[in-house]
Amino acid sequence: MKKYLFTIIPFILGVSCFVAFNIIGSEVAPDGTLIEPFYLIPTGFLLISISLITSLIMSTLALFHNPTKIDKIAFGVSLALILLSVSYLFLSFSYLHSLDMKEISMTNASITYE
Repeated sequence: MKKYLFTIIPFILGVSCFVAFNIIGSEVAPDGTLIEPFYLIPTGFLLISISLITSLIMSTLALFHNPTKIDKIAFGVSLALILLSVSYLFLSFSYLHSLDMKEISMTNASITYE
């Protein structure tokens, strides 16, 4: 379990970035600008990604050198989370692409020729 400490710490820090973003909140200044700690969102995603990739690499290496039950569990969980996040990104990008294509087709349909 001690060898997975390097993967647990970035995961906890990444989750704490998202919690801090929600606790701090956002507000609109009197001049109309939005004040929010936006830097916490990509930092959280980066830390969680580092944690998942490191966990996958470490558990894969541990599977070849006297694997324990926790190594097999860590490998399965990290692989499942990576596959889940990749499928989420693929589905969200394909949805956004379909919305963009609808907007383009609606724009082309509204053009009238004289």
